[in-house]
Amino acid sequence: MNDIVIFKKCPLCGQTWRSRKEFLEERALELNGYLADFESIENGMFFFTHHIDGCFSTMTILAKDFIDMYTGIKYTERKKDREECPGYCLQKNQLNRCEAACEYAFVREIIQKIREYQGA
Repeated sequence: MNDIVIFKKCPLCGQTWRSRKEFLEERALELNGYLADFESIENGMFFFTHHIDGCFSTMTILAKDFIDMYTGIKYTERKKDREECPGYCLQKNQLNRCEAACEYAFVREIIQKIREYQGA
């Protein structure tokens, strides 16, 4: 019986990471984007590029796999298209913090935690 647990597998080179921690600590991975899903927060996508010779594949991981990394205030109101919204969730490569009291703002904090793992 195969009991090997895999968190993520690179679709091009086949490298595997057994845990989220192992994945986030991988120096050859770069978080380079996030795209919100305004129908379901859990289905937003984080984009990671695997920077090794012969690969350079970009893979996605759903936000639901990182939600537990955030322990702060979770707002319930969406601020998209309002004056206080800087529109970061609409810009895939924008990884800055968001100061809006929006239900999607916590994702911006998760991005910062991921970047800390990566030494950014």
